[in-house]
Formats: sequence, structure tokens, C-alpha cells
Amino acid sequence: MTQKFFNDLEALQLSIAIEERGEAFYRAAAKLAEDKDTADMLKELAEQEKEHADLFRRIYNELREKKENFDDDYIYDPEVATYLRAMVRSSVFPTDEKLHSILERLNGVADVLAIGIQAEKDSILFYTEMVINSVYVEAKDAFRRLIKEEKQHLIDLQLRLNDLKKNRKPANTRLSKEAAKYSRVVDNNKIAC
Repeated sequence: MTQKFFNDLEALQLSIAIEERGEAFYRAAAKLAEDKDTADMLKELAEQEKEHADLFRRIYNELREKKENFDDDYIYDPEVATYLRAMVRSSVFPTDEKLHSILERLNGVADVLAIGIQAEKDSILFYTEMVINSVYVEAKDAFRRLIKEEKQHLIDLQLRLNDLKKNRKPANTRLSKEAAKYSRVVDNNKIAC
């Protein structure tokens, strides 16, 4: 039977997974960077994703300790819960199983940046839903904080991609099929990856 309950503990677990996948993606992507500035930016993003995961772990542990005084038996809208689980499984950052094969098929740092941009957008969307649906105040506050930080990541990645496009010939700025496939939503609301 499919679980239809979605609580703050589960949201925090999913958030930890998102941030860990983000860290792995940015660390691996830094190795593909064509210049030191881009590599440094990707390494810094990896470090920030690690800090985010640590924050969510701390809040998760606090919430588990308070669980006996905390009612988390509320039901989210089943459609929302299904949507959020599907989104985390199929988008945001590539899973460990897919990371290596995706990175192998990229045509350079422009593709890395495009995937990072889409992943940050997906993270913002997910964390916004968590602010709306979470009950635990500290979780809501953490999600709000992360939305702000993920927006800054999005801006940094987009600016870097724009700079890269300005300094290259147009033929070199086209996204590979893999990056384009990963970074767009296809028909029927299925996330390509």
C-alpha cells in the first residue's frame, strides 16, 4: 500500500537527500570546470550544500527528540505528497546512480551550470512547498532560509553561465542533449532525467 502521509520528519529526510546530492553534483562538476573561478564557485556551492544537509540533520534530530510532544499525524493532500516525492526522486540533483553517467555525457561547464540552475529552481519549488505544508516552526524557518540561499545559488549559476556565453562562440554554448533533457519538464508533468 502506498503511504499517503507526509510529515515534517519525512520532509526533512528528503531535504537532507537533496542537499547531499547537490554536494556530490557540485564536487564532481568542479572537476569539469574549464577555469579556476568556475571550479572554485562549484566547490563553494558543494560546501554550502553540505552545510544545508547538516542544518536539516540537526533539525531532524531535534524534531525526533520532541516527537512525543509533537503531533505529526496530519495528512497532507495526497496529490501534493505524491508530487513532492516524485519531484525529489526524479529531479533536483541527479541521484548517485545517475551522477556519473550524466557527467560523462556533458559537453562542458555550460551543461554543468544548466543542470545546476534547474536543480536550484527545483529546490526552491520543493522548499516553498515545505514552508506551506510543514507544521514544525523551526523546519519552516530552515526551509525559508534555504529558499533564500538557493535563490542566491541560482543567481550565481545564471551569472556564470551568462558570462560563459558572452566569452564563447555560439556553437560552444549550446547545451548537450543530456543537459537539455535533464533540465526541462516534459509533457504529462514527468520530469526528464
